[in-house]
Amino acid sequence: MKRALLKWFLKTLLLLAFLVCIFILFISFKDYSSYFQSTRGTQASISIQQYACDALTQRSWLTINANTGFNVQAGLLTPRDSNKRYPAIILLGGKATGKYAIDYALNIDNVIILALDYPYAPRESYTLWTILWDMPRVRKALFDMVPSAVLAADYLFSRDDVDTTRLIILGYSFGAPFVPAIVAHDRRAAAAVMVYGGGELTSMIRHNVARYESAWLSEFIGRLGGALLHPLEPMIYADKISPIPFIMINGANDEQIPRYNTELFFNAAREPKKLIWLKSQHVRPDNEDLTRHIIDSLKEELKRLKIL
Repeated sequence: MKRALLKWFLKTLLLLAFLVCIFILFISFKDYSSYFQSTRGTQASISIQQYACDALTQRSWLTINANTGFNVQAGLLTPRDSNKRYPAIILLGGKATGKYAIDYALNIDNVIILALDYPYAPRESYTLWTILWDMPRVRKALFDMVPSAVLAADYLFSRDDVDTTRLIILGYSFGAPFVPAIVAHDRRAAAAVMVYGGGELTSMIRHNVARYESAWLSEFIGRLGGALLHPLEPMIYADKISPIPFIMINGANDEQIPRYNTELFFNAAREPKKLIWLKSQHVRPDNEDLTRHIIDSLKEELKRLKIL
């Protein structure tokens, strides 16, 4: 009797595991283009609250409300002289910066910067169970970054002080992998920029989990995360950025983004493209010297493309 019950339990467990795998594959490999479009909707209302200014710029909190009920929270940096038309940057920063990324825009003037906020606040630390518990909410929040960026572009295109021929989609660190999916779904950008990013989410997640956890857990989380986030996988969209100019800036000693992942994505992207290696580890908000180096390198390339 006990043996029969054990066999039934194991068979049921295997069936449930199989159904879970089928479900993950289904939701991971379907086309999400219609979801991105329907979530974005159209711009319904705007709220801007200024919180700081200096002689040249002002900083504000921006809320964009869509007619679908979807809303975008962002930081907005604008030149104080609104009688000119400026290039604009939609910025996807690190997971800890979000809309506050505008405060790290050093040595940048005569540019409008819109830094998107992330609708999910990361925990200070994770266990296997908190990862699994948070996964559905994290997945939705990450997917919503694509319609958020497109809705942000709609807003910028509605401003009289934006030169709509000079829109830049820029993501760094945590924000870098979103850039290819955004550009593939919205072709209005004059340039796409990934800073300290790469392709193949499975191996990047595995690599970063392995820095703190066991090999088996990093393998499990890497494969699960890569499957669930497959619709955002940068490698899917690598050849879809062209003919929009593409720029990558990466650290030669980056401990978070292996060189393999950077080169894998860059080699899959089509011309025109440029890869710049800096002698550094991963970018951090408190490393102002590296931030200035990144910005100077980017400005040089954007000037070469006649965008700045």
